[in-house]
Amino acid sequence: MKKHFSLAILAVASLFAAAGASAETITKAPDIGNYWQPLGNSGTRIYADSFIAPVTGTVTELGLWLRGGPSDLKFQIYGSVGGLAANGPDSSTALVTSGIIAGQTLSDLTYVSATPVSSATLTAGQTYWFAATGVGLSAISSYNVGGHTQNSGGIVDNGTFWYSNAADGLSFDGRGLTPEMAFQVTMTSAVPEPESIALVLAGLVVVAGVARRRA
Repeated sequence: MKKHFSLAILAVASLFAAAGASAETITKAPDIGNYWQPLGNSGTRIYADSFIAPVTGTVTELGLWLRGGPSDLKFQIYGSVGGLAANGPDSSTALVTSGIIAGQTLSDLTYVSATPVSSATLTAGQTYWFAATGVGLSAISSYNVGGHTQNSGGIVDNGTFWYSNAADGLSFDGRGLTPEMAFQVTMTSAVPEPESIALVLAGLVVVAGVARRRA
């Protein structure tokens, strides 16, 4: 009986081990250097760039390449208006948001990252929008933002860049197909990898065997 119980415990432990999370990072690097400007709490208040979620999971880090400042910012992720990427970003509801990133002066293009203070589960294959916003925040001067060549660096998603000059950030004034904004999103997925799935199946086989022997 003890042996059977131990085998069952081993099987259950295998199931829990298989549920370990894995991280995946989308990086649209600044391959054309300083490009978009100015980003702050006046003039251009939001820059947003589309990306396709590679996995179903939770956003754990947001980052952007910046130069200039200082101006306070927040990084956010939006869904699409009406659920259609062609309609642009929907800033009325932020799915993910960081805390306030205090203004700093950056003499060179520098990667600035932030951890979300509120997050959500994104769905693999769906289009979302990485956004940097100065809406309602303090500023002395604005930033340049790094530029990324569309569909470069192994990321082929036909991403687009949108911007908002609205004081409330709820409407977008325009967009461009290329270049895109240079940013990075890290997601943690709880979906088991193929080897983890195999481990789960092995655990189930052990449990089934114990059950048959006890029947």
